[in-house]
Amino acid sequence: MHSLAHSLVEYINFYDNIMNWDTFEDRIRMKYEYTPLDPASQDIRLVTILPGKFDDPFQIKITHAPLIPAVLDDQQPKRWPLDALRRTLPQSWNARETLEGRIIFRNYDGRYSSWDHPDPNFPRERYEPPEGGKPSVEFEALSYTWGSPKIREKAVVLGDGGEVKGFRALGRTQRLGLQGNLADAMRHLRYEDRSRVVWIDALCINQDDLEERSEQVKRMELIYKLARRVVAWLGPGSPASELAFSKLAHLGRQIEHTKDGTMLSAPGCTEDKWFSGKSILPWDAETWDAIFETCSRVWFGRLWIVQEIHLGNDNSVLKCGPDEIPWSLFRRAIICIHAKEVGVPEKLWYKTQEIKFLCEYLANMPFVDVLKNHHKRPCQDERDKIYGLLSLAPPEIARYITPDYKTSPLEVYKSVFLAVVKHEQRVSLLPYSGRRYSSTPAEEWSTWLPDWSRFVRVTTPHHVGFCASGMSASRVKYVGSGRLQVSALYFASISCIGAKLAITDFADFRRSGKRLGLDRLRGAAYPSRGTYRDAWLETLALGRVEDRHYGVGWPSLESLAAMIAAPEGTESEEEKGLSNGWKIWTTGRINGCYLFSTQNGYVGMINGEPQQGELTP
Repeated sequence: MHSLAHSLVEYINFYDNIMNWDTFEDRIRMKYEYTPLDPASQDIRLVTILPGKFDDPFQIKITHAPLIPAVLDDQQPKRWPLDALRRTLPQSWNARETLEGRIIFRNYDGRYSSWDHPDPNFPRERYEPPEGGKPSVEFEALSYTWGSPKIREKAVVLGDGGEVKGFRALGRTQRLGLQGNLADAMRHLRYEDRSRVVWIDALCINQDDLEERSEQVKRMELIYKLARRVVAWLGPGSPASELAFSKLAHLGRQIEHTKDGTMLSAPGCTEDKWFSGKSILPWDAETWDAIFETCSRVWFGRLWIVQEIHLGNDNSVLKCGPDEIPWSLFRRAIICIHAKEVGVPEKLWYKTQEIKFLCEYLANMPFVDVLKNHHKRPCQDERDKIYGLLSLAPPEIARYITPDYKTSPLEVYKSVFLAVVKHEQRVSLLPYSGRRYSSTPAEEWSTWLPDWSRFVRVTTPHHVGFCASGMSASRVKYVGSGRLQVSALYFASISCIGAKLAITDFADFRRSGKRLGLDRLRGAAYPSRGTYRDAWLETLALGRVEDRHYGVGWPSLESLAAMIAAPEGTESEEEKGLSNGWKIWTTGRINGCYLFSTQNGYVGMINGEPQQGELTP
């Protein structure tokens, strides 16, 4: 049957070459006609990639399959919660949960880790992950970048019996176009001796049917969760990707990273110091360059891949050409590299800073932070800034947002804002709002609504630095016609606005402090407490100072003042002890912001140009 189908493919290709497909109608006849999915069912489509040699033409089958989660056995022993497990441990031990959901035990006297409870008689089922049931259908899910829309190859679609789909009318409804990047991925996924069943969005969803796209987006969470594994296609392999995968996999085996952000040595590791930020990795320039090149692949910047890789299970892999690395090892290695205080090339440190957001544990992260960290990733449709991350939202938010590609981006973003307000009882998205972010006419876009299709930023996140309102609930009501009614207390109005800050490095930070004349303000009393010098320093530092957060490792107000007072071109002793992470985070946040003061003597900073006379609630 395989040889017959292969001959048919060759014949159709030959027939294509001698025919003159000049009209739109002729081209349409070549396109595969999808059998509609029943919206009331849980069905999805799956692609079976039939076996073939590397350069053979593609032959695939497209089938419908029910997507039904496995039913867990209620009689199966339940794993104990962490706090209960910790109460069973000797004093020198602790227990944490890894990113992959395993319980790891750490002995702090001997400084080693173990997968085994220190009491050998303690039942393993109380800390081992429970076994999952078998889903209704077995398949892999592909995560990849669509790339250029140009069709490079076509796949012949075979019927269940092996015949060319629609062959009774030669040249009609028998093939699907494959974009270049997808064709490369499928060529590396295809086996020579057996079929491979994969869910591929471009082929399994009728992209021309907006209603089907909306329906299938709702099922993305289940699709990637129930897949046997997610395969992330980074692109063709190279000597650099082969070297990078090898080194990163070895590093990943030496460490474990827990859901509470702790780095530990892995049980049975051979390099028990590599987890430490002070430990230098023994890699040469070729290795660092190979890792940088691999981490620069386009896949890492795409929006949809965030939920795709996070919804997958522990078997998920990253794939470059024929080479693979488990996602679990890759993410541990990247988090470890970014946490290094020494030894990592600067350009790679910045690159891993971008990827670290992808590697973090997102299940418990507020959806506001997920949007903030990932909305700037590119996608083809502005609505996908939300839909592409929706599976990472808690059910209390997701249930108010129904994917609908007939709805405008403005309405989609509004539904997110109101869903977050309803869930959190506070306007935590308000700092990302402002007409300055909107690409639509001002009269259409409310000032309280963030435009996620563009890069939005806030001077400082709500959980860092200042928080005048504490955690009190907000009184918010949407009154229609784009109007949001918020109860607030009047505080002051803006009386003076400074120039826009241009901060590219820490030297610029020091120059900005000098221009404020901080020495002259050392003894000037601030309205609330302290001095104007300290108030301006706290503002420039976004509150990330030792005086507010003791023991974190941030600089004190006195040390910051000494750094700013140091002569131009010199580095004070205080600055030598300041971490690069603090410098990079702070200077990046305040670049482009404006300093201002209010009519009652308070000072502040804002991302976006304030207007004199504006109210500050």
